[in-house]
Amino acid sequence: MPTIEQLEKLLSVDPNDPFVHYGIGQERAKLDEHTRAIECFNEALRLDPDYCYAYYFKAISLKELGQREDAISVIQDGIEHAKSAGDMKALSELQALITTIS
Repeated sequence: MPTIEQLEKLLSVDPNDPFVHYGIGQERAKLDEHTRAIECFNEALRLDPDYCYAYYFKAISLKELGQREDAISVIQDGIEHAKSAGDMKALSELQALITTIS
């Protein structure tokens, strides 16, 4: 995965790329910067509400911040989007995640 700095350069080229926001969120989460990671995942989801793995990792960051109920709500939203997008892999992973957080 590219560094945050590399991803931010890509973001300056295309600020509407949900994958770049998602990638920055991933990197922020690795640094235990979960609040900032959630902001990135939120932006990825604003740009593409069917970016299913953004729900997954947003929920994990919420869980890490002790916001279990919010994490479950995000997973439920992600499950609905995965179903409507036909993303069976993401659906399966979100369903597995909800059982570990519940």
